[in-house]
Amino acid sequence: MPGATRGANVLMTYEKIMRMIHPDRNAQPTAEQRLVIEAEDPALLVVAGAGSGKTATMADRIAYQVAIGRVDPGEVLGLTFTRKAAGELAQRVESTLGRLNRVVQPRESLTRPLITTYNSFAVDIASSYGLLIGVDPAARLVTDGERWQLMSQIIEEWPNGVNDFGELERSSLVESALALEAAILDNQLTTDAVREFLDSEITAIDVLAQEKRRFGKEQGADSKVWSELKAKAPASLRVRRELLDVVEAYFQRKRDEGLVEFADQVASASAVLNRHPDIGREVASQYRLVLLDEYQDTSVNQAAFITAALTRGEDTRAGSWRSVCAVGDPNQAIYGWRGASANALADFAARLPDVRQLSLSVSFRSDDAILDAANAVAANITTGGVEVRKLRSRPHAGPGRVIEIRPWLREESYLAIGLRIRDVIAELRRTRPDHRPEIAVLGRKRIYLERMAPVLQSLGIPYEFIGGESMIRRPEILTLRAALGVVASPGRNDLLLRLLTLYGIGADDLRALDGWSRELAKRQVQGTRLDRREERSLIEAVTYPPQGEESSLSETARQRIAALSEALAELRRALHSPLTDLIARAVRLLGLDVTAVARRSAAQRVRTSIDSFIALGSSYTADHPDSSVADFLEWLDAVDLREHGGEEEAGQEALPTEDVEVHPGVVQLMTIHAAKGLQWEDLVAVPELVDGQFSEITKGVHAWPQSNAVFPYPLRADYRYLPRFQVAGCADKFEAGADYRVFKSELLPAHESQEMRRLAYVAFTRPRAELLLAGFAADTPEWIGGLKKSEKQDEPIPLRQRSSFLSDIRAATDVPLAPVASVAAQDWPANLLVEAPEVTDIAELMEVFGAEVVVPPMLAPVPTFEDDLCWPKNISRSLGERLRIEPTDDRVQAWYRQAEILLAEQRQAGAMGRERPYLTATDVVRLQQDPEQFRREQRRPIPRQPSHAARTGTTLHARIASHFSAVATLDIDLPEETEEPALPREREHELLRVFESTPWAALEPIAVEQPLEVVVAGRVIRCTIDAVFETAGIPGRAKVTVVDWKSGRRPGPEQLAARELQLALYRLAWSRAHALPLEDVGACFVYLGSGGHTFEAGMMSEEEIAKRIEDSLLSNESSA
Repeated sequence: MPGATRGANVLMTYEKIMRMIHPDRNAQPTAEQRLVIEAEDPALLVVAGAGSGKTATMADRIAYQVAIGRVDPGEVLGLTFTRKAAGELAQRVESTLGRLNRVVQPRESLTRPLITTYNSFAVDIASSYGLLIGVDPAARLVTDGERWQLMSQIIEEWPNGVNDFGELERSSLVESALALEAAILDNQLTTDAVREFLDSEITAIDVLAQEKRRFGKEQGADSKVWSELKAKAPASLRVRRELLDVVEAYFQRKRDEGLVEFADQVASASAVLNRHPDIGREVASQYRLVLLDEYQDTSVNQAAFITAALTRGEDTRAGSWRSVCAVGDPNQAIYGWRGASANALADFAARLPDVRQLSLSVSFRSDDAILDAANAVAANITTGGVEVRKLRSRPHAGPGRVIEIRPWLREESYLAIGLRIRDVIAELRRTRPDHRPEIAVLGRKRIYLERMAPVLQSLGIPYEFIGGESMIRRPEILTLRAALGVVASPGRNDLLLRLLTLYGIGADDLRALDGWSRELAKRQVQGTRLDRREERSLIEAVTYPPQGEESSLSETARQRIAALSEALAELRRALHSPLTDLIARAVRLLGLDVTAVARRSAAQRVRTSIDSFIALGSSYTADHPDSSVADFLEWLDAVDLREHGGEEEAGQEALPTEDVEVHPGVVQLMTIHAAKGLQWEDLVAVPELVDGQFSEITKGVHAWPQSNAVFPYPLRADYRYLPRFQVAGCADKFEAGADYRVFKSELLPAHESQEMRRLAYVAFTRPRAELLLAGFAADTPEWIGGLKKSEKQDEPIPLRQRSSFLSDIRAATDVPLAPVASVAAQDWPANLLVEAPEVTDIAELMEVFGAEVVVPPMLAPVPTFEDDLCWPKNISRSLGERLRIEPTDDRVQAWYRQAEILLAEQRQAGAMGRERPYLTATDVVRLQQDPEQFRREQRRPIPRQPSHAARTGTTLHARIASHFSAVATLDIDLPEETEEPALPREREHELLRVFESTPWAALEPIAVEQPLEVVVAGRVIRCTIDAVFETAGIPGRAKVTVVDWKSGRRPGPEQLAARELQLALYRLAWSRAHALPLEDVGACFVYLGSGGHTFEAGMMSEEEIAKRIEDSLLSNESSA
């Protein structure tokens, strides 16, 4: 056959291979997919539309090329963006290769394809060869929070402070400096090159400003923008020029402290390959078949690295063959704001010679009407010369449904979304009772989702806010941060106030405490020549509260303040203990453990938050061994400000999230950026489809000459695709004014509108069956009152216009857009069923809203005073009276003391060998194996001597957790599995290699080191699950599989029954925690000491599990 290579299996036809891979005849690839699978071209560009099955096609391409003998599995490289995506692709590839007959693959080849992320591939090269270019391969990767913290420190230490940077606040300077630094790295520039450009622009503006001639009357618009450019651009350009010195200091600080960013590693890898082409040729020659997934999201920096690494391969062997295939969709390029080039696919075609383009346009996700709507929006997307076909329906696709909501007011729009969600859930319960609805609300901004959440709550609809709550901003964690902060920095009165509130100190007592702090400050300077202290220290007042006649505190407040003072004193004494111990001590002293136990709801969430915070402290200490508590708290503040605890600020676009999954049974609220790559079967709603919110952009753009946050376009590597403007290229101010007007009012809005249109396309292609598009005519009744109105009754008044994307759908004749009235239930309010206009008149507004709303009175009514008039009271005293907060009732304090007594008794009972209030999963195993021994241990616990092997098991768990970027908990193997002769470190590394060779290592876990509780036979059983994986796509496995790593060897047959019960408990705990049917949860042990042998759990029912545990408990009680 053409292009046959060494070892090609000419007897294996395409049809035969596909039948082996896809036994189901209805699952055979389409004609488009076949072209991709069989393609022999050295350079291939595949434009894969939304839901077109690109992952399956890539896996089939790998399997086919391996089957015909063109490549060995070890010569295959697949790169994608997230570890989750890499795990899914690796799982699909492994499953596909596994279906091939063994005779297809060369028997001597035991290698596997390398499926990893772009950054991980770059890191491997940078760490292996970095020394050749003077890069430290052992440098530590920093988080976004640490970047912000480091840059903030540099600016704070700057010789002239922030005075060198105009009137900007420090936080704005930090953000601008970080954006400048990232752009320099992403575009592979030097600070000198950027400085030279900025100086040339400043000089050009200064020179053109000397022009004496004036603009003509017909040049009024040009004159206006020139005046704006002349007045604002030089200051912004100078700030960025000064910030270059800060960026250089930041680069030096990273080198001094051995720190790197992902962009550094990618740039270092590119530098290695460019300076040492022989290494690039060696790397490229290792891989004959390369697949580049989601290529539209690559940055210029990443694209340059990929070109250097994978397109220089030379192979002199006869019949050698190589193919590099980029897969992506220009319509889904939505990460331009973080450095990705929207024209990455066009760049790929330009970088490589003779690139062949193929397409995948059949959508296996969405039904017909939804595809029509998506195509209507995509019709106006520019793709940089890359041909993009319309999405086409899969065979037997449903009709689908696209619904428009447009009531008068914004709040009515959200209520209508909520009611439609309610109705869809009710309908599915009637027609598909075993189906768990898949529903999402996707917003361009977080604030849209914050408006949606209370509506769902009021309707009793369960929902989850993806990215809605940061762990470090939960109330219990804020309390812990406050306690640690007061201990580390006693002057933090703001933090102490949170603790005083926690202890129930009322407003009157707070005022008295504040007065006492002033008195203490006054006494400290009496008899000295020092000025009176302006600041007051509440911590002094708490530590030394007023006594006797000096005190105006209530008796209750004195007792509580004394308790708080004692707790803080004990924390202060423990300040230099390990951070995790300090946090745990704070939990106990503040009674947060009591609070968690006493809560009627969300008790597990509070305990999980506290455990996660302790784990966060452990992780921080591991990365910063010489840090203090104050350093940890400062880092948390930086994370809070920069990363928002892993979430973005309300009103800002979301960062892409790696671990987002579709969760049936709850309505998911998330940003569109976070939803990319996901799909929901039943309903997706998109709110705020009105002008100024989620529509094309016509104003409010950020032009690079005036905005510190926007990197100059002429310096970007993808400048040929961007709107063009540069002052230095203009002959005079008239040309500069005209060019800048066109740039700012036409070219830049059109460019940013393209990004918004691609975002709409991503949102509209997420559902299968129903897409709900919501808008409104007016923000609020007050907004109506503020409209400019004429006295003429029929004068047109413009309202909120439909989003241009919604208008495109309405204009498309092939899109059956349904009004919401066609699907509304009978109990919907009539005001939600209307289709509000885009233009109205005052008569219609009066009819809908009434005169008080449409024409609000110019002045508020004058109040009438029936009583005697009095001079106003002192304002602060008046507020104090109205805001008077009485101390918490003494009964609450008594309950609190009783709870403490009960907990103390419980702890004492445990120390005396009495029954614990819970069992662990390990207890259940021991109880099954030897009830008598278990009873003796409960009566008189004897500490076991820690063995080296047990420590090996713990260390191994930590290393495996680290592999999945999680923190290991103390959940070591059973003693009989670890009590072996002391194992050398080489054995530990051998076990880790065994783990890495298992298929589990390539998967992305749903959870790692997950503590759970489950109640069985009336007893609380605690367990820590090592890892949980989504295994629905693996033949022979349940939808979810719980995996428990064992460092020892597989036990004998007599012990397997007890082990099976342990796995059954894990299955039951996960099933209940996530509302999954028990039969959908599998479990297994992986015995690394036996070469990775797997012991599968039986599928015991919940009744069988309860019966076995109940029998064991009864046996134990009867022998006591």
